[in-house]
Amino acid sequence: MILVYILTTLILATWLIRIILSRKFIFRRTILDIPLLIFLGSQFISTLLSIDPLTSWFGYYSRFNGGLLSIISYLLLYWAFVSNVDKPGAKKIINTTLWSAVFVSIYGVLERLGIDKDVWQQDVQSRVFSTLGQPNWLAAWLVTLIPITWAKGLHKSDFKLNFNSLVPYFLTSLFFTVLVFTGSRSGLLGFCLAEIVFWGAIFLKSRSTHIREFFVFNILILAIAGVFGTQYTPSIFKIIDSKKVDQVTAAPQATGTALETGGTESTTIRKIVWQGALEIWEKYPIFGTGVETFAYSYYSSRPIAHNLTTEWDFIYNKAHNEYLNFMANSGTVGILAYLAMIGFSIYLIVKNSLRKNDNDQAETWPTMSIAFIAGYVSILATNFFGFSVVPVQIIFYLYPAFSVVLAGTDSKDEKEPSPNSNQKILNWIVASGAAVIVFFICRYWYADYLYATGSNYNKVNRQDLAVNYIFDAAKLEPNQSIYYGELARTYTNLALAYNEAKQATAASQLTEAAIENSVKAVNLSPANVNMKRIEFGVFVMLSAIDPNYLLNARDVLLVAIKQAPTDAKLFYNLGLIYSRIGENDLALQTLKKTVDLKSNYKEARLAYAILLIDAEKKSEAKNELEYILTNIDPTDSLSKQYLESIR
Repeated sequence: MILVYILTTLILATWLIRIILSRKFIFRRTILDIPLLIFLGSQFISTLLSIDPLTSWFGYYSRFNGGLLSIISYLLLYWAFVSNVDKPGAKKIINTTLWSAVFVSIYGVLERLGIDKDVWQQDVQSRVFSTLGQPNWLAAWLVTLIPITWAKGLHKSDFKLNFNSLVPYFLTSLFFTVLVFTGSRSGLLGFCLAEIVFWGAIFLKSRSTHIREFFVFNILILAIAGVFGTQYTPSIFKIIDSKKVDQVTAAPQATGTALETGGTESTTIRKIVWQGALEIWEKYPIFGTGVETFAYSYYSSRPIAHNLTTEWDFIYNKAHNEYLNFMANSGTVGILAYLAMIGFSIYLIVKNSLRKNDNDQAETWPTMSIAFIAGYVSILATNFFGFSVVPVQIIFYLYPAFSVVLAGTDSKDEKEPSPNSNQKILNWIVASGAAVIVFFICRYWYADYLYATGSNYNKVNRQDLAVNYIFDAAKLEPNQSIYYGELARTYTNLALAYNEAKQATAASQLTEAAIENSVKAVNLSPANVNMKRIEFGVFVMLSAIDPNYLLNARDVLLVAIKQAPTDAKLFYNLGLIYSRIGENDLALQTLKKTVDLKSNYKEARLAYAILLIDAEKKSEAKNELEYILTNIDPTDSLSKQYLESIR
């Protein structure tokens, strides 16, 4: 996203300079202008009313895409494109995009072969993501581009066996192969929808003219699906192997925990998250909780069922459904504005594809426009099961722009007179302004780099090196709560180290710094429950120096639980704190609440059983321990040990 900000700034500056030099306002009006402005207005109001304004402006930290500034960038890119790019330029950009996808896809194939299998924690050979960071994102991006390869194939109607005529078929094969390698079900559904839209429109337009190309493209697709298999169909090799296995013995049944067998089904988790998103919308029906604040608002409406999934302690910063995400973050106004923008975008592409063009008199419905429609519709499908990222968002806003440029008539370039002194001054002002904006963007990136470096040092217990990096990051961007949270953890570890070394003065100073920074992190982002988790962790760790900090930890958790009333881990930690400060009755009540929220929470149930034993409630403790051994972990040695002790 940082690169998009920089490019948007440079493109906007170039556009302004062109306006100054031409001495006229260069802006192409389109039917999409008003829907875009209405959508922008809805996001602006939602940002003003946000539960976390900084996140709404800049986006959720580490993602950035989706914040108000990113939306402004995409809209500026749309208007800059339609106002400044001509047909040859648009075609060059399309070709450049396709060839960039070739390099991305080739790396995806290499990833399948294991080129970086030792770099990532994920099994990248099973689900490749190339340079896009996540398989579903790569799949969604490739699906938007595949219809363009079909359109280019139809333009090669002579079907001669030469390099140019074979390129579209090669691109289709490569992109679809990598799509299969992503293992993305939403990507494959988007692909199927794009295929129906594209070929359905082609046959409506030209009847059987392109039947040969249709069969060639789809035979290639079916062959790839047959060789490698898809998310819904096995490969021919697996079918053959399964028949051989069936002749020998029946397939073994999967056993073990959910994690061992692959975790909770993603569809199940999505339904739970979607339920939470709808509850947020019901609480904030007009303008939502604020652009990109789902990570904070979800805790207040998080269904209890989420605790029983294998992703029960994950941070969900998206609803995994773009439409529900807008409903939760921007309310009814936001989702209606978003859907209106989509409707007008589709109308614009279809309208431009039907427009008579002097340069394409034989093409009343250009195949490239059909490809834009198919690619755009595929985004709507993949967004239903996930959320868009930067490459997909750019296509989402630029496909309508492509249709405007390719359907229009290029204006003749007029020779611009030499700039006078006033124009030169204005150009310098614009260039200087752009340079300042780029400087601040780069500073923002550098702060993120410092923070990431410091965090990495913290992970290897080098707080002595981490502290300076994170301190400098916070100095550059003093409004980022996450920087102060990480700095608080760093100071805490240093305080403990100095305390152990019997350097009381340094330990005391670092303790004060840790508390100060944790409090500042919470104050900067009061809606962010995870900042309170950090503050709680700081007080718990510092209790090794002064046990009275456990009281502070308790108070922090009580506030956090009000924001996240179904978070089992918060209740578990609160129960442990109550136990450590001697409030055993409250500890028992809290741990009972914990296991009610998450019945398979082994650690909480074991802690509850131990406290029951201490309270001479051995019968109840026995039930809890037997539950662990019967339903959660039959091999748990501690449960067996405590159960044996009370028999």
